[in-house]
Amino acid sequence: MPCEPTLFSVLSWNIEHFRGGDARLKKVAAHIAGQDPDVFGLLEIEHADVLTLMQRELPDYDFALTDGPEVQEILVGWRRGKFGQTVFSQKREFNVGNPALRPGALLSLRVADTWYNMLFLHTDSGTDAPAFGNRAEMFGKTWKLKRALDRKMEQAAAAQLLVMGDLNTMGLMYPRPAKKFLRVDAPSEIAALDEAALKSGMRLLPKDQPFTWNGSAGKSNLDHVLASQALQLRNFGSDAEPAEIRVTGWPQLSGAQLKSFLAEISDHASLYAEVIG
Repeated sequence: MPCEPTLFSVLSWNIEHFRGGDARLKKVAAHIAGQDPDVFGLLEIEHADVLTLMQRELPDYDFALTDGPEVQEILVGWRRGKFGQTVFSQKREFNVGNPALRPGALLSLRVADTWYNMLFLHTDSGTDAPAFGNRAEMFGKTWKLKRALDRKMEQAAAAQLLVMGDLNTMGLMYPRPAKKFLRVDAPSEIAALDEAALKSGMRLLPKDQPFTWNGSAGKSNLDHVLASQALQLRNFGSDAEPAEIRVTGWPQLSGAQLKSFLAEISDHASLYAEVIG
């Protein structure tokens, strides 16, 4: 059976407190170039100079950077000349009224006569009640955006939405010491996210690795992709075990190479997808 052609590919990656630095910059650029995405979003950009540096390292891409009072920004790049049109917008409502949190970075692009919308998102981190509540509200903003796109009836496929990023699904620890062992665990938060996505006409995409983050607390499944149910993505797995998201970076390494990647590049792996329809 012939392979479906790829309309475009997209990558999302939290590179953890990225301020540049020539050695790290080249390793980050090499990781991106090795997967050759048509679109990518980088999370936790902490210096505006990173934009200029990435333009130097990846000259075939155009870029946009969120901008606000928060310390960490989101950098989005897209291959020059690949798309009929591209529109970048900063979705400030995703900081849910907290100026320290990141906005959403929305890139809308046209392939032939169809528009696709990609939202790169970095939700609040923490197992405390405020962080958990902020994440829930951010996810609520995602479903609201999907409904707004659904109402754009003048565009045949305007509702095609792909959400990628570090969604920090780490659960909730009960705040009172007497009940400190009671919690909403991370798998429960992920299951609730999947259920809410389905109710909003979206779905949580399966990945080819169980964990995306590797740090002092162990390994966690923090980074995810949500997509409109009508959106078709390449399956890198099998019919029995589908995997529409390729997780790349530290999961493929061991020993000294693993330690080097975590220490010098990022404790998050990147997420990669190919849209085919």
